[in-house]
Amino acid sequence: MSLSRKAINFDLSTNELKKRFSNTAEAYNQIKGFMLQNGFEHRQYSGYTSNEVMDEKQIDLLAKRLSRQFPWLPDCVQKFDVTDIGEQHDLTHLLSKNQQKIKAPDKQANLDRQEALKQKIEKIAKSSKMEKYRSSKSKDIER
Repeated sequence: MSLSRKAINFDLSTNELKKRFSNTAEAYNQIKGFMLQNGFEHRQYSGYTSNEVMDEKQIDLLAKRLSRQFPWLPDCVQKFDVTDIGEQHDLTHLLSKNQQKIKAPDKQANLDRQEALKQKIEKIAKSSKMEKYRSSKSKDIER
């Protein structure tokens, strides 16, 4: 694990939670409070991202504190993943209702562009072959 912001995602066993809570949402609310108090943002369901960069030791300590604060957690957790967050790009604006519609390219126009590109490539290949031929002929003349 590198020194970077972290994403933490986990899955809890509903059956195990039901043995300990009358409402399973309470377990998630407890964890949410802990994570928010410890420098994380709640992103979705059981997903949190750190506000600051963290190293492996900090994550280990966080997991141990989480386990100590919620003794029921080790019996209920099925998955607890930590991911290094690299570059993050917000593309929300691409989903906006006000976004202008982009007209899909015409299929024939697309085929025409492909054919034109193919012809350009062939022309370049021919001129390259011709250049090699001329170069070899001039070397023959020089000898």
